[in-house]
Amino acid sequence: MTQNADFSAKRLMPGYAKVIMLLQSMVILFFSFWVLQEYTYNFYFQAYVNDMVQTNGSLIAVLVFVSSLGLALGLFKVLKSTHKQIGALANQPRAPTMSPIASSPRPAIDLHPMVAALKADMAHQGTIEPIPPIEIKDTPPPPRFQAQPDPQQVKTQVGTPSTVITGTMPVLKRVNPDQAQGQNSQR
Repeated sequence: MTQNADFSAKRLMPGYAKVIMLLQSMVILFFSFWVLQEYTYNFYFQAYVNDMVQTNGSLIAVLVFVSSLGLALGLFKVLKSTHKQIGALANQPRAPTMSPIASSPRPAIDLHPMVAALKADMAHQGTIEPIPPIEIKDTPPPPRFQAQPDPQQVKTQVGTPSTVITGTMPVLKRVNPDQAQGQNSQR
């Protein structure tokens, strides 16, 4: 039994998807008519649209063109790669299947190309040898380099910052060593 790779929209698209697309088209047309009527009869909406188009018209046109072109090219690329993958799966040779000898032959059923491709892929996976386990060898970590001490003295502040709670958020308050000694002597 051979499967041909017939990927016409008539065979691939279920009936409920066509109904949903028709309903979406009607909703889009209704909203387009509504916006056109609003533009025709609403002076404030006219002023808003005219002002928007005058100030940002060229930017809007460029953005719409670039995004439409990018979306179309991306969808075309996905469609083309999907057709290649499905075609390759549908044209794979079938692996022999084991069936009982006493079984009666069943009539050949014309399967959908994607179902046939999935069945062929599943039959092919049964004949593939399992992947051997991967051995992971422990490698010692690279040696760490110690920084050479700087001959110049580094000045550090003596004293620890204290936390002051203002409202519900704690805030760190920097304490200078002179202030810390003055506070300690007052206590």
